[in-house]
Amino acid sequence: MIGFLLQWPTIPTLIMFPVLVYVYARLARSEDREVAAWFGGQGTVYAARTPAFWPKLRQRPPDASRPQGGARGPHEPAVRS
Repeated sequence: MIGFLLQWPTIPTLIMFPVLVYVYARLARSEDREVAAWFGGQGTVYAARTPAFWPKLRQRPPDASRPQGGARGPHEPAVRS
């Protein structure tokens, strides 16, 4: 959206910028609720450790509950018992 505003700095794009930011933010929150409903606890854990709009510049220390062997498969549980 910022790139769009910089590329076409006109009155209509300036007026539409806050409107579109609001609409996209609402859409993202709605999709977050759908993911939480669909995936349950795994979706909530993912949302808690993944930034919503702005990426984090510093990395967090590794989570002790997560296996160190790489990425999990799509059907592998988040926490092993």
